[in-house]
Amino acid sequence: MAILAALLVVFLPLQWSRPAAANSTHTANTAWFYVEVETKVYRKGVEISSANPAERRWYFSNVIVQPMDVPTYSLIKEKIMPYFSRNVMDPFEARGFSLDYGEQDVRLDGEASRANYETKAEAEEQRDKEVEYRKNQSGNIYSFELDFTQPKGEATSKPKLIYRDKGQPNYESVK
Repeated sequence: MAILAALLVVFLPLQWSRPAAANSTHTANTAWFYVEVETKVYRKGVEISSANPAERRWYFSNVIVQPMDVPTYSLIKEKIMPYFSRNVMDPFEARGFSLDYGEQDVRLDGEASRANYETKAEAEEQRDKEVEYRKNQSGNIYSFELDFTQPKGEATSKPKLIYRDKGQPNYESVK
């Protein structure tokens, strides 16, 4: 019994000590992610036709730490869609356009099978691959910033054109 107690005293602190990397601002349980939103854009109040075609567009977010207050399976509906609608879609639609998307058009980490990443670098690498893949899918690609702490509409989300498909209309350039 004394030998067992001695072994426990020796090995128990090793199990509870934290690795050096976990002492940084992000713990070992930090999950990184990005968002891809596929949309259809057209002029508000104008029938879609060959003279007024719809624009196919993707929005890719920056890579951020997954919020701890919402589980991964609820993140799209509870956090991402309300944020995107308020900070990207509403300001864009105020300029006379419609931006349509649904829950099925919002994807965490694109089409990757992972729900989140252990490092920011891994998530950024995968996001860059997804952007490159989308360049061959007939659509324009925009970036936008996710900021759940201090969202201030379009000033926070800062949508920017990062790839222009010459075969697609681009309603951003039409003011």
